Amino acid sequence: MHLEVRTVYLMLAIAALAASGSLFLAERMKLSVQGIKHWAWGFAIAGLSGFPLAARGMISPALSVVLGNGMLLLGYSLIWTGTRQFVGAAVRTWSMFAVPLMAVPVLYFHFLDDSDVPGRLVLLSSLIALLSVLPAWELLRRNKEHRLGQSWVAWILLAHASFNIYRAAYSAAATNVGDGYAIGTMPTATGVEAFLFMMLLVLGLIIMMSNALQMELNRQASRDPLTDTLNRRAFHVIFESELSRSRQAGQQLSVLLMDIDNFKQLNDTHGHAVGDLALKHFVTMTSLCLRNQDILARFGGEEFMVLLPDANIDAAQMVAERIRSRLASCPLIAPAGEIPFTVSIGATAVLAQASDLKEIFNRADAALYQAKLEGRNRIVVG
Repeated sequence: MHLEVRTVYLMLAIAALAASGSLFLAERMKLSVQGIKHWAWGFAIAGLSGFPLAARGMISPALSVVLGNGMLLLGYSLIWTGTRQFVGAAVRTWSMFAVPLMAVPVLYFHFLDDSDVPGRLVLLSSLIALLSVLPAWELLRRNKEHRLGQSWVAWILLAHASFNIYRAAYSAAATNVGDGYAIGTMPTATGVEAFLFMMLLVLGLIIMMSNALQMELNRQASRDPLTDTLNRRAFHVIFESELSRSRQAGQQLSVLLMDIDNFKQLNDTHGHAVGDLALKHFVTMTSLCLRNQDILARFGGEEFMVLLPDANIDAAQMVAERIRSRLASCPLIAPAGEIPFTVSIGATAVLAQASDLKEIFNRADAALYQAKLEGRNRIVVG
């Protein structure tokens, strides 16, 4: 079965608009996924481009050839922009318009009529291939966790790019493409490939969004919403894993239990907003004193715990002193001015025969209590 190009354009326009509708619906649900709006607009504009393209011969060539193809390229550019947003890359507004704006004058001055249909198809197919490779490259180079959705979308885009490279080569070698509305193998293949591309791409984007949402839910379940440190539950899971690893490797493990001094007084005097600021200040300053492998968690209120893998009690004391001295020398900057800021720390080594986190916490808590009794702003080993 062979399809006329006009039929292909209309079929793809309807499919693209349907895909954009599902993405707009997802965007209205306020999902915490970047890029959905640009994807939705990309499919919508690419879909709308099918109508002036299909109407060529019935409307001005400036509308059918220039506007129609310019809209199509803008749709692809928006999908690329949405992908950059999704992976957390910087997005510059001009970049989404760069390819369409460069293509429009070339289409207008060189390909407005049908005297060089192969040349026009080579240009458009090449640009579509480029705008398919760019988002695929973004997804693959930033997919360090090998997520299925990102790989799926990337390879669909690369397959689409490969088809358009073939289409460009086919057009360049063609001796008679006619007016571009002929009924034949290439229009049919283009229509079928583009339809499958859109359906598979939308499915891939849905998988990507689902993966991103699951990761966000996992993050929210394991993180303290105010300080973005691990919560107690997540810390417990990591502690058990590190304890097992340290036993097998014969390495030592230490923990620090820390409590911000006079936090209740600070809250009562300056208000909860300053109290929240103090907690964030503590996390920022403490993080500067830790190694990449060290784990910081909020245990509740103004109490925090640090897990120090491969660290004996002497190393733990050195880390604790770095934290204590940094905080003591960096007062909290609040609207009312500078507020002195200190911390008391209980340090303890995790013994090989330690049974669970509760036992370790009790020892560290006893040491922290002793530090408070001795006047605060100090370290006690338990």
